[in-house]
Amino acid sequence: MSIGVWEPDKPVTIELAQLRHWLEVYRQGDPENLAAGLSDDEIQADATVTKLDEGAWQAAEQLNCEEIGDLVRFFTLAETQLPNWQGGETSPVIYLVKILRARGAFPDTLRKWIKRHTDNRYLPYGPAL
Repeated sequence: MSIGVWEPDKPVTIELAQLRHWLEVYRQGDPENLAAGLSDDEIQADATVTKLDEGAWQAAEQLNCEEIGDLVRFFTLAETQLPNWQGGETSPVIYLVKILRARGAFPDTLRKWIKRHTDNRYLPYGPAL
């Protein structure tokens, strides 16, 4: 009988290329039907991203404010349209909004848009302390 050595999982991070892919799905597809721009395999495999912690989203810092705003819209809609993409208090929207707020670029119009398009009570700012 041998005993293995436990090694912790490496932290998962989202790559810039993946962020750009979701941007393309949102920008060139139908925001009312995000699933049309994603394969069934992508929908299933990518659903776990809504459960990642803030550190996983560092690549978003490389995007401009307009791109981050579109990702906020993508993930807001994804929570309501795609199976198992509900993020709750770990929604990527929260982390992306945090980036925009740090840049002084989170307009009230985007906050209102999020509220109109979600039933996630944690959006856009996350859970209360």
